[in-house]
This record gives sequence, C-alpha cells and structure tokens, in this order.
Amino acid sequence: MLEFQYDENFEPSSNTKQWWLYTHKTERSFAGVTLPGLFQTTYYEWQMLGFILIFIIEGAATYWCYQEGVIITAILASIFVDLVLAIVAHVFQKDICRMKNDLVYESDVAIGAIKRKLASTLLKQRFFYLLIFISALFKIFWFFSVYGIVDATTLFIMTCYLIGAILHITCTGYAIFTFIFNRKLAREHNRYLDSKHKEFAFDPSRPLRSKLSAEQLIETEVGRHAIVKGEDGRFYLETFGVLTDAQLWAMIGKQIEPEQKRSLAVDGVKHQVLILQQDPTGEIQESPSEAGGLGIVAGGR
Repeated sequence: MLEFQYDENFEPSSNTKQWWLYTHKTERSFAGVTLPGLFQTTYYEWQMLGFILIFIIEGAATYWCYQEGVIITAILASIFVDLVLAIVAHVFQKDICRMKNDLVYESDVAIGAIKRKLASTLLKQRFFYLLIFISALFKIFWFFSVYGIVDATTLFIMTCYLIGAILHITCTGYAIFTFIFNRKLAREHNRYLDSKHKEFAFDPSRPLRSKLSAEQLIETEVGRHAIVKGEDGRFYLETFGVLTDAQLWAMIGKQIEPEQKRSLAVDGVKHQVLILQQDPTGEIQESPSEAGGLGIVAGGR
C-alpha cells in the first residue's frame, strides 16, 4: 500500500477513503477501549496468497473429478458462483467497519440502534458465507454421486472444496477490495504528482482541529499531527491529511494515565471519522443528517 510521505500534502478523496473500510483491520485496546481499526490495512499479502491458492486447490480437485469421469460443468459453474458470493458478502464489510467504529464514541442512546443494525448486517453477510459452504457441499455431492466410494480420493476432493470455501470466506473479499483500494489510492497519488501537488492536496496551513474532552493530556506530535493546548486552556487534536491508526495509537501510547488514554482513544476515532467524510478541500461528502448523528467535535480546515 502507498505510504504517506511527510514532505507531501497528499490526501485521498473521501470516496477512496471509504474504500479503506473494506480492507482487513487489526484491533487494538487502550485502557479498556477497543479500537476496531479504520485507517489501516493488514494481512493483504496473505489474503492475496489465499485467494490465488483457491484456484490451485479447487482446480486440482476439479481436474481429479474430470479424471474420474465426472461431468464438471456444474462444478465449474459452482466455482464461479462461489466467487460472486464472496464478493457480495464483502460488500457489507464497509458498513460493518464503520458501525464498529461508531460504537467507540457514540452516545448510549445511539449505541442500541447501531448494535441492532450491526447484528442485522452481520447476519446478512453470514448468510452469503453459508451459501459458499453449501456450494462446497454441492461440489462434493456431485463428485460422490458418480464416484460412489468413500476412500482417499473422496476425502481429498472433500478437503479441497471445504478449504476452498474457507479461503473464499476469509480471503477473497479482502483480496479483491484491497486491490481496488490500492489502485484507487495510487491513481489519485499519481494525479497529485502530475498536477504538481495541486489535486488531492490539503492546505498545510489549515489543520483539521477537534476539541478533546480530557482536561489534562500530554502534548505530543506524531508526523504532521499534534495534540496542542489552546489559549482557552483546552486540548485540541490537529491533523493534516489522514491520521492513520498507527499514528493515533502512537499518540495514545504517549499518554500516561489510563483515563487520558481512554479519552484520547474515543476522541481520536471520532476525529478519524470526520477525516473519512471529508475531501482534501474540507468538503463533507456525507449528508448533514448522517454527519450530525456522529457526535463529532466540530473542527475545520
């Protein structure tokens, strides 16, 4: 994935940042607050490897079926259906990721509704995962209806198609959507370079500023981003471009008291969601009703 450079004022569009939600995240906990992850991508290489492995494993099993006299047309169709099901299932991942982050900072009144919607969305996603397993069982049954013997060959075919189903569930969506995200990010960065740092560029003199709820924090800088104390005695989070999860974690790690870590973790995710919604110009690419429901600390560039 493209690494953000300190000497560049590049910031991807809100649309591209939304695609970041489809990539795999690794949770991190601070003082009892679990951050589900927003601006990070983990295990992409392993997911792409697993995605490629699907075609090797299922290709070998299907060739073996053909060698045993099985008409493989239905199996090939089922393999294609698996791919489509895995992609459709992963479409829900964007909303799942967003709702998990909303739960970090939303009010108790809103949390109940978010949890219900999250449970419903997870159920829909798991339904498509179930269909992938049913498809694997269909391929096994199709082979067995012709072969008719339970032996090492049957167990090999069964194992291949079941492993293929598991890899589809754990790898296919992440591999495909992360690949698209990386392409979109690279394309916008190339336009930023070709335009001589005019397109997809934030104003380095105007940070995105959010008032933090903690009364006492340790002022710190991580990359372009900083926690500063204002003239009013309150602390503010000032960021330029994308505040990645790793940078937010570094800021939280520099706080000493558990309450400081807890408060900054909550406010930090709230601030990241504001970044997610905004283009480099500062324009919010989300309806006012949705943005208003986030409980985001006001700030601007």
